[in-house]
Amino acid sequence: MGIYAVARSRVNRAKAHGERLAQLWNEIPTEHLLKPKALAGPDGHGVIFAAGVGEVPEELPLLLGEQLYQLRSALDACIYQATIYATKQDPPPDEGKLEFPVTSDPTEWPNIVKRRLAALPTKIQDAIKSVQPFNNPTLPPEKMTESINRSLGILHELARKDRHRKLHIVGSWPLDMNPEFNLPDGVTLDSLEILPPSVLREGAIFARFHLTNFIPGTQIPMNPNLRTTIGCDEAPVACHPTDTFGKRLTEMINAVHSVVYAFEQNF
Repeated sequence: MGIYAVARSRVNRAKAHGERLAQLWNEIPTEHLLKPKALAGPDGHGVIFAAGVGEVPEELPLLLGEQLYQLRSALDACIYQATIYATKQDPPPDEGKLEFPVTSDPTEWPNIVKRRLAALPTKIQDAIKSVQPFNNPTLPPEKMTESINRSLGILHELARKDRHRKLHIVGSWPLDMNPEFNLPDGVTLDSLEILPPSVLREGAIFARFHLTNFIPGTQIPMNPNLRTTIGCDEAPVACHPTDTFGKRLTEMINAVHSVVYAFEQNF
């Protein structure tokens, strides 16, 4: 069994960044993030929308970038150490070319093996190939969020983008919402549609509703009973309501941990 101390330390550091990120996010007052409001037209059709969306503290995207860096570097550290074991040379040959490859294009794989993985045994090359995004298994949406292949693909793209520009954390992502209206006598709520979640920008619509006997211009007191989590305005599109950015961060850590563990156990 090989020792992958550098990779393991980077995973642990990424977890620490994630804990700090969650702490800072939870310390932000909800009223700073947004102030949901309800507005109806003369026909009684209305929307609940995001207003007063505040700026996210500068430290949050920086922490996120550092977390992504450590996770991506942990993967590369596995390749570096495995190549030392395979070649019995430290530093290993062509060390500047060594990295853990991640690709969605299967046609790139043969060239990637030649450039990045040639010194490694075939079983290791095949194991790395098995977790590539292009080998993503067919899973139901609620299980796709836990796919190692998908999580490594998301990590690779986010880390690549963050190297060139700060990732844009837009703000809140609705987890659930159960609006309560305090309507005037005679006005009734006869329909309410909660819209699919998305990262929230100023004016973003949470829900649509219709009021009977609504008098135009009347205020609509409303408690949104809204729970939110951190949101990041980056692809891919959510595959399921549980596919929040927080869930993605958790699964990226799990995916990298699984890769590091596999190297530790098998090479």
